[in-house]
Amino acid sequence: MTWTCDNWNDKAYLRWAGARVQLADGGHSCVELRVEPHHRGAMDADSVNGAILAYLHDEAQGAAIRSLLGDDVRAIATLNLNISYVAAMTAGAVLVGVGRAIAVHGAVAFAESEFLGARREICCHASGTFRILRKRAKNMHAHQPT
Repeated sequence: MTWTCDNWNDKAYLRWAGARVQLADGGHSCVELRVEPHHRGAMDADSVNGAILAYLHDEAQGAAIRSLLGDDVRAIATLNLNISYVAAMTAGAVLVGVGRAIAVHGAVAFAESEFLGARREICCHASGTFRILRKRAKNMHAHQPT
């Protein structure tokens, strides 16, 4: 199965958050989130909660990596995600982030992503390491009873 934005956007975990993958192609991705009150930080702050941003970085990087992989992939698991919060994310109605696959080597991939604030300034940057879980090949030489 070739993954498309529709495949991503059909996932319950993306629908739950209100996020949408707008692009996932050639090692690049774009993720958008319509910011709702429940995405905001403590005490009704204007800024988006850091946990929401971490979640979105994970999705942006995963979509970028998945766009380079074939049908033999079963899943991608996050091994490490490092986030630098540069400035408060005071997003307007829509939060936009971009992801980029840096390298894919066998069972491990590396990616980075950034999210921009309402004035298009970088508010947070992340790098991640991911495990690529491939489907098992059917054993052609399985023991057959005689």
